[in-house]
Amino acid sequence: MHSSSIKRQSQRAEALVTILVIAGVICIIIFSMLQLSSNSAKNAYGRVDWDKSFFIAENAMVWAAQKSFDTLPTRGSTTTYSTVLGTLPTTDLLCPTNADPAFVGALVTVYQPAAQNNNVVIITASAQVNNKIRTLQAQIMVQPPSSVFNYEYFLNNWGWWWGNTIFGYGGQRANWDFDFQGDPTVDGEIYAADLVEGNKIPLSQLFPNLPFVGRAGTDATNEVHQGAVPIVMPNLLNFTNYTATALANTSSNGLWLGSTQIVFGVVSNTYTPKPGGNAGNLSPQKGLYVAGTAANPITIKGTVVIPGDLVIQGVVTGQGTLYVGGNLYVANSITYANGPNFSAHPETEAPATCDAWVAASQTNDLIAYAVRGSILGGDVTSSDWINDCFNYSEVGLANVGDESQLGADGISGTPDDNIPFLHANGTMSTWYDADGDGTTNTAYNYNNDINMTTNRMAYIQGYPLTNGAPVAYSSLAANSMETLDGIFYTDHAAAILMEGNPNTFNGVIVSRNEMIYAYNNINFVYDSRVNSRYQNNPNYIINLGLPYGLPIKVNSFTELAPNGAGL
Repeated sequence: MHSSSIKRQSQRAEALVTILVIAGVICIIIFSMLQLSSNSAKNAYGRVDWDKSFFIAENAMVWAAQKSFDTLPTRGSTTTYSTVLGTLPTTDLLCPTNADPAFVGALVTVYQPAAQNNNVVIITASAQVNNKIRTLQAQIMVQPPSSVFNYEYFLNNWGWWWGNTIFGYGGQRANWDFDFQGDPTVDGEIYAADLVEGNKIPLSQLFPNLPFVGRAGTDATNEVHQGAVPIVMPNLLNFTNYTATALANTSSNGLWLGSTQIVFGVVSNTYTPKPGGNAGNLSPQKGLYVAGTAANPITIKGTVVIPGDLVIQGVVTGQGTLYVGGNLYVANSITYANGPNFSAHPETEAPATCDAWVAASQTNDLIAYAVRGSILGGDVTSSDWINDCFNYSEVGLANVGDESQLGADGISGTPDDNIPFLHANGTMSTWYDADGDGTTNTAYNYNNDINMTTNRMAYIQGYPLTNGAPVAYSSLAANSMETLDGIFYTDHAAAILMEGNPNTFNGVIVSRNEMIYAYNNINFVYDSRVNSRYQNNPNYIINLGLPYGLPIKVNSFTELAPNGAGL
């Protein structure tokens, strides 16, 4: 066999070319993969920076919200805080033990629109990490009125309307079951955190024979809401914010009797009590007695703080909130001197008609009472009051208020009572601190918590005297009261005896425990001016400074186009 050397050289050249081509292709693939990997890494880092800048901007927004909560901005003002200027602390935006070297800066502005209520602010926050910038904006309401005030009747326990002489013109809500007996009239919505019942029988077992009449009785599908989320009530354990507001302008915040101002923001605790010791189990705080007439009404403006008990009756006028550190003793009817026309039952009207009523009633009287103790209406020293409000079976004050066995839901008589549960501090017990005072409260004690004793009278400024001695409470108070105009809130019990005919609440009643006993018709007429749906409309806002539930409410939240100006 013979072969040619030229042919073999040609074959070797072809093989070399093939190897070089393959090697080149491999190099291109490797380079492309490296480039792709590098781009992927850059994109990954970019996404991380993108996310980081969002969370830092969000932290800046939270910081500014806290700043606004601590001190409300001046109406119409704009304030800018910046890490570059050192007015925005970096440690509040980044983890102080792991500061990010890629962080460039953050800036936040707080704007209070003059056309809005002064507790509404718009916060805009920007943050930059490497070359990524995010800008966020939110409208927030500082210390928004609690939504418990959206109802004419709100009970933090078992709601109960027993009797066909009860009429409700608005919404009512309970943070547990709501029981109806005797076909009361309900012209509004019913909310219960658990069940709506008729004589303790669930509504589902009664339908279509409902235990109430009126609008809710004719349209239970749309008007009756079971299993509603419970609403957290405000807590009045600390009056610091309300006291600061009251003292900020003592000429605008106060209480007048006729033309004489008798409270300048806060009733002073420098008051020296008359002989008699302290007021039951309460700290010796200064209280107030005041009675208004048509000729000399009680005028309330802005935020007013009374550290001790308040005894009040008669004609009132103005717009504002009385914060009461002890009990509110409603000795007799409280009526507005210049109230709106409640006979229209605004909450039962069409929305446009209701809004028109709100707009037309903006300058009329609107007074709120925020009470740390209890609301006690009528002559608490009378046998009728003691029998009907204190000793009444199951729901009288003698049988409620004990926190030692409440269970995790804080509602007496529910399945979790007597079952230990884990507390935030890591302990286990059946105790639930319903009022947040840090102590295990027992059931209400008549002499310590309710009775108008000479000891209690001694700390009440202006309490009437005869020959230097306080007069009997029965000479001041009456169970025949007929009308209570106002927004009434208590951290504890609302126990009121009303023997008038008819009896009417024009406003709101909110409590943790309730024993309202009416001998004749009782009407609950909701005052639509306090409903939270109006809180964002400057044309429909009356800022009463009502107790707040959440410290801050976010009305809107959005992301804007990145804005790096000032970073």
